[in-house]
Amino acid sequence: MGVFNGLPRVVHAINSIRNQTIRDFEFLIIDDGSTDGTDRVIRRHAEADSRVRIIRNEANQGLGSVLACGVREAQGEFIARMDADDVSVPDRLEKQVKYFDTHPETDVVGSYALDVGTDGSVLGERRVPTTHEKISERVWSNPFVHATVMFRRDSILKVGSYSPALRRRQDYDLWFRCVNAGLELANIPEPLVHYLYSEETVRRNNVRATWDQVRIGLRGCRLVRAPLHAYVGTCMPLVESAMPRWLRSKLLPIKSMIDPRRVP
Repeated sequence: MGVFNGLPRVVHAINSIRNQTIRDFEFLIIDDGSTDGTDRVIRRHAEADSRVRIIRNEANQGLGSVLACGVREAQGEFIARMDADDVSVPDRLEKQVKYFDTHPETDVVGSYALDVGTDGSVLGERRVPTTHEKISERVWSNPFVHATVMFRRDSILKVGSYSPALRRRQDYDLWFRCVNAGLELANIPEPLVHYLYSEETVRRNNVRATWDQVRIGLRGCRLVRAPLHAYVGTCMPLVESAMPRWLRSKLLPIKSMIDPRRVP
């Protein structure tokens, strides 16, 4: 888990991992130069739980660098992604490890997620394609909820891991390379993470971030030789990013209904 100035929600994120139904794992937290007291909070958790290992960057390096460091430093066979403002359900890790046990050909497995507001209210369910074929066909639409994924460390290292140079949309770039390399992908059809959707979520998806996403998407489409409609769909988020924030928030239910990643 990477974190930068994660208070107060990082506490809930950490507790949701520490309280998982399986107990034998390393919890690697990378503090990317926080200045709001996050470092003190995670140190207290490390003192209370020997599974917690902290790496601290004195200066902020960006999420791409943090994720690449996490993959490099992690000691387990599997790595589960976790965002500092989300919450994993208690048996998330257990269900994903069991999935790998029963599907040994799989390299990456994510899941559905619940969008939740800052007050804890459920805003909707993010349903994504579950089969390798559908995920590969729709890779241009980013058919994983990044905070839900677990992957085989060796498989991700073989495709080059996360790009340290990317400060955003690192997962989007990675999934294209996974498809191009022939990795086996899946999603579990139930929500294993509560994903925070807030004004900050809308703010982060600004025109600059969306342009970065489109550039990565177009490059990825060329890499996997995607059909024409994928190129068109890749550019559509630019329209949304040009809308005022209040309108984007209001349109969330409609957006969820027409999301190309969505399954019935």
